[in-house]
Amino acid sequence: MNIGKDKSKLTQFIKDNLTIIGFFILMLALHKIMTFIGDDIGYANVLSNQSLTDFISFRYHEWSSRLIIDCITVILAKENYIVWKILDIILYTLGVYLVIKFINKDNNKYVALIGVSLFLMYPFFDMAGAGWIATTLNYLWCFVFAMISFIPLINEINGKKTNIFIYIISILSLFYAVNQEQSCLLILGINTLYLIYCIVKKQDISRFNVLIVIVSALALTMILTTPGNAKRVIVETARYYPEYVNFGIIEKLYLGTIPTIGILLKDKVLFTVFYIILTASALLKTKNKYLKYILYFNIILILFLVFFKTLIDISSIPEYLNIGLMHNPTVVSAFSAVDSISKCIPLIYDTLSLFAYKGLPNAVTGSAVLAVLISIYLILSSCWMIFKTFGKEQMLPLILFIAGFMSRLAAG
Repeated sequence: MNIGKDKSKLTQFIKDNLTIIGFFILMLALHKIMTFIGDDIGYANVLSNQSLTDFISFRYHEWSSRLIIDCITVILAKENYIVWKILDIILYTLGVYLVIKFINKDNNKYVALIGVSLFLMYPFFDMAGAGWIATTLNYLWCFVFAMISFIPLINEINGKKTNIFIYIISILSLFYAVNQEQSCLLILGINTLYLIYCIVKKQDISRFNVLIVIVSALALTMILTTPGNAKRVIVETARYYPEYVNFGIIEKLYLGTIPTIGILLKDKVLFTVFYIILTASALLKTKNKYLKYILYFNIILILFLVFFKTLIDISSIPEYLNIGLMHNPTVVSAFSAVDSISKCIPLIYDTLSLFAYKGLPNAVTGSAVLAVLISIYLILSSCWMIFKTFGKEQMLPLILFIAGFMSRLAAG
């Protein structure tokens, strides 16, 4: 009797979480092919030459405030690559599961499928940029632990109780997440906004919410005062971006805005599909005919931008003309025609060229102003359409979108 019930529960669990299970299996397959590369090799040898205390002291004074992350990175890199793989698969899957759970209150299978699909659209092998362990622990793990730290807050908003075990796990996750600059700002910003909201609305203030604000504020203070961070900025700026030291606040805001939209337009399929789906969703929930005209304009705008950006990208790869088939006169003529089309309207050509970001424009031009206005419009319209799609009851998607953009702006 009990065996039958257990089988029934297991079958139902599999049906309810089929997309997550599929994602987990995919992560198993992808992690199987991962090997030691990049900074992972260096981290693996750290404890062979010095003690963990000496390493952490050096990092604090010379390179980084990410002491908790660095500590775990060198231990995992030295001890066992398999242990990291197991933990990474679990955290990848948990991150997707939590984001979907936070947004998908009704356990809609289509929402879950969309959530997993959006996660998979991220170029997975970018996570090997500085080495698999180094990159995932500094970015993916911080994101997942930040999501875990939000569980009590989400439960409170939804009128649910949180048991003591979840509080403990959330606090431990919080200490890891705030050790990284962007996730620290994300956690501090969201929890501070919620605290202000409770004060303005004269609602009961959660002691856990106050604790998170205090911990993340202290972590941010450490980030800003760690001597290694200041030294690293100097070294990294001189190496990768020497002109940055001459930028004022306007140039830095430009740097934080234009490349963000440029990256989205570069990944044309991802952002175009996202923006069109968002527009279609907002259209279904909008009755005002004037707002509908704006939403139709959004679709025309994104397709227009993508079309011309594609022409510019094609015309900017002349090296292909010197390779094999590209000597063909027909191909050369086609490339020349594309180049002519893309340059026949200088304002559009110059504006969209700015999204490739190869430095700041020498002067304030019509193209530069138009590029900024397009960026602001795409960001603000996305915010409005997310709000229209999910409503007041589900603010997390909008908060995550804004937080993501703000982290890019802060990085600029």
